[in-house]
Amino acid sequence: MLDIGGSHGLYSIELCRKNPALSSTILELPGAVDEASAIAAREGMSDRVKHRSGNALTDDLGEALYDLVVINNVVHHFTVPQNNELARRIHRALKPGGLYGIGEFIRRDTPRTGDVIGAMGSLYFALTSASGTWSEAEIRGWQKQAGFKTEKAMALMSLPGWKMVLARK
Repeated sequence: MLDIGGSHGLYSIELCRKNPALSSTILELPGAVDEASAIAAREGMSDRVKHRSGNALTDDLGEALYDLVVINNVVHHFTVPQNNELARRIHRALKPGGLYGIGEFIRRDTPRTGDVIGAMGSLYFALTSASGTWSEAEIRGWQKQAGFKTEKAMALMSLPGWKMVLARK
């Protein structure tokens, strides 16, 4: 598995614990890697959860290396062209049949539908970053444009407004 922007590694650690055959490479900006690697060691998972310093927007992700690529709570920092290019590069990095999951707070397609979390998140990231939150349709658009077949999104009852938008190579 490739966990893009997985920082602390807790998502990777839990996925690897639940799936004994799984190992994870976390691609993270250099400033986070030292502290995050210590968390994996403390959790007894440093043999299966490794950190790699890099930038998802510029580093080579490889070709047909991964069964699963996840990116959680990161694409709100990227523009449409950046997300399109990243999806294309992730498609290349996945093995045939591989799964691509984007976990984000989702902004509704239309205003006035009671979407406080997605709308406020979009405002916050528009002020502090290059982008904002995205609708599920926008995320699926990047996936489809890159050649993915979309799958059902997973919503968490414990985290309202957040979804894992899935697609398969």
